[in-house]
Amino acid sequence: MQFITRLSILLISLCAIVYSQQSLALKDDTSKPLNVSSKEQLADLQANKLYFIDDVHATQGTIEVYCDKAELIRNDKNELKEVTGWGKPVTFRQELDNGKILRTQSSKLKYYPLTGDIVITGNATVWQGESHVSGERIEYNTVSQKMKAQNNNSQGGRVMSTFIPQEMKSDNGKK
Repeated sequence: MQFITRLSILLISLCAIVYSQQSLALKDDTSKPLNVSSKEQLADLQANKLYFIDDVHATQGTIEVYCDKAELIRNDKNELKEVTGWGKPVTFRQELDNGKILRTQSSKLKYYPLTGDIVITGNATVWQGESHVSGERIEYNTVSQKMKAQNNNSQGGRVMSTFIPQEMKSDNGKK
């Protein structure tokens, strides 16, 4: 019983550490220019949509995204409303204020800049250092720092997590 209680506390603490770090992303990343390169780009100006096709690479500050195809949608106020990337895989990388690197990999990534929601689906994994969480779908809100990971199909329907104790100690200020 004591082992289960200690394990539960450890897992909750680890999830909080790994996922709260994303909110520590460099504060000025989103104020930097968004640069996108691809082999083909299409625009639907009436619908406020941009499409980037084949070998897509997007950067904004320390944020880097690689995917096969991306769609950017702006709202009527010309604000970036939604970013969707598809790939085999889609990768996301961002440097946090503490100097650590946050990485994700999935088949699909959706980002809603106005609400801070990020949803990765299809063999989704989030890493910070060597600690990681994997599932079919991972949702994270950068404002509320809440995360939900689900796995309905693979790995027996279970979310898989690996946490490195040394990384936890340094994140908590302990050496």
